[in-house]
Amino acid sequence: MVLDLQVKTDDPVSTRVRAVIEQAIAPETRNSYDADAFFADSFIQRHTEFESFDAFCQASPCERDSIAGIRRLSANERNDFVERTTDFERWSEMKESSAVADLITLTHV
Repeated sequence: MVLDLQVKTDDPVSTRVRAVIEQAIAPETRNSYDADAFFADSFIQRHTEFESFDAFCQASPCERDSIAGIRRLSANERNDFVERTTDFERWSEMKESSAVADLITLTHV
């Protein structure tokens, strides 16, 4: 018996898939990615001491409580903050792990 099920793919899903693939391929060079999509709250909750990405940004040692503020920190400041408050030693590790988690999640959508 063949089930005739159709899966609706909304623009947000296709946009998300593109962004995740871009993130996985070149996480350091991606600039146009939405911060909320970049680190899902579930990822933040599993791998940091924070409940949301907003809380992570607010606790960071930057002037602006946003991904832009975190990006403006020196590499050492960013890595020190990540090492103190997350399961990762470096910002790049955290971003790469987020990309992998998103790819795994999207394969089950």
